[in-house]
Amino acid sequence: MTRRWTEPLRAWWPAHPRPLPAAEHERVLAGARIERHGGLIALYLAGTPYEMGYQHGVLAREQIQGFRLAAYAYVASLVPGPAWLARPLLFYYAAAYWPTIPPELAREMEGIADGAGVHPIEVLVSTAIWEMFLASGCSEFAAAGPATADGNLIHGYNYDLMHPDHALIQPYLATLFYRPSQGIPFVTVNTVGSVGANAGMNEAGISVAWDNTYLQDDELTKEIVRPSMPFIITLRRLLQHSRRLDEALRSVTETQPRPLGDIIIVGSAGEGRVVALETAGRVHAVRELEEGAVWSCNCFRSPALAPHDHRGDGRDLPEGEAWQRFPRYTAYTQLFAAQQGRLTPALAAAYLRDPYPREGEGFVHPAPAPRATICRDITSWSLVMEPGKGRLWISDTEIPGCQGRFFAFNLAGAAGRLPELDLAATGYRAALRSAERFLAGDRTGTRAALAEAMAADGPTPPLLLMQGILHGLEGEAGEAEGVLQQVAARWGQTPADEMARAWIEGRDGEGLVPIPFPSAIQPLLHFRPAPMWEGRAVPA
Repeated sequence: MTRRWTEPLRAWWPAHPRPLPAAEHERVLAGARIERHGGLIALYLAGTPYEMGYQHGVLAREQIQGFRLAAYAYVASLVPGPAWLARPLLFYYAAAYWPTIPPELAREMEGIADGAGVHPIEVLVSTAIWEMFLASGCSEFAAAGPATADGNLIHGYNYDLMHPDHALIQPYLATLFYRPSQGIPFVTVNTVGSVGANAGMNEAGISVAWDNTYLQDDELTKEIVRPSMPFIITLRRLLQHSRRLDEALRSVTETQPRPLGDIIIVGSAGEGRVVALETAGRVHAVRELEEGAVWSCNCFRSPALAPHDHRGDGRDLPEGEAWQRFPRYTAYTQLFAAQQGRLTPALAAAYLRDPYPREGEGFVHPAPAPRATICRDITSWSLVMEPGKGRLWISDTEIPGCQGRFFAFNLAGAAGRLPELDLAATGYRAALRSAERFLAGDRTGTRAALAEAMAADGPTPPLLLMQGILHGLEGEAGEAEGVLQQVAARWGQTPADEMARAWIEGRDGEGLVPIPFPSAIQPLLHFRPAPMWEGRAVPA
């Protein structure tokens, strides 16, 4: 029987840790450690492929076992028929990818399996799952030269879930620092028990991040037979072995043909170059920096591939139509145009948090639709990289990750953490709780959460309008008008100013733009003009 048919049998074959002899076990683990920062796990691995896998499996055994059980329970809930079919079916489909896995990574998978007490096929499942079930999400950008404050390369990335149920991965996210015996030290973020990379950077100054898209038909892919090498394996090898941009690009294009539509942004700090590489089938296209920046949001933009995108060719659209059809891409366009030459790691985090920081300045998102914002209500984690300086910032794991604290790390050296460079969380989550308590009729809880949000963000238009609502509903007319006058004075000629004046004057204000609260990311409430306070904050 072939491995494709024998692997499903492991679903009924218990797995146990397979420890090395005591002295060898101690020697191998001496080069590794595990840390926890907030909800984020950090794993430091070093050595041969098997040794790094074994360290991974032993140190993160509890998390790997927890993720394994949570993932199987989720998959079983989706399988029509008996739940016991889920694991053997996953093993059967994943086993087809064994021939695509490079020998050194197959050896690393064996190390994870031995250390954690799972089957190697289970490590392959967690590595190949996105090849088996494509999900389009994520967004990314990179900038260098004239677009950044000091000319150095900055690379930002949001990893987006495609369904709220996929948040089961959050307790099992890890930052993985690799110092391989062969290749270049690098870092990536992934779920525990996987050997791939969605995004990361190496000590040679190369950074990469990945998003993807769907094709409008099979014209480019109809003759391509799966399986192909999992793309997160391709990116892992890019990080481990590329010192120059051309090497990084070649490591991807040499794995074509690809049955899917993939987009990566690759930067080389030493060369001062950044490109977006779009691939589908046997076709690839490169987009260079424009005025020092490039970005991608699940749509092809190159002349060669944009006509094949499932949403059509989004180039050269009028701004209004671009906001409706490609809102996140258009938001990045606006952000870079407004902040040319000012990008820093902190501002990069603000881009990933968009539109919440801009809403604090009076901005109202023009495309109020689910998943139309750069930060989504199911953004899993976020990453800011400064590869030329060997520094990176990784968000905490409470969703949406980018609104939380960004933990700063140093890729080189033993120190690892750089807590003095951490980026503080926004007040978004507190503002969200404020809206939730308001809808539940709990005004005391609304006030408390609102105060917490203001402590983090200061008095912003949405937060002040919410404060005005609370004063008005309590009959505190003078306090309410004082808050609204503050909005009108500080944010004149904005929708918030217009709303505040309509409320002060007690008019309907027909035609005014509704203001989402706490944000267009997840608008639980809409502020609208109405004669009475009771009609001014309505469920979205």
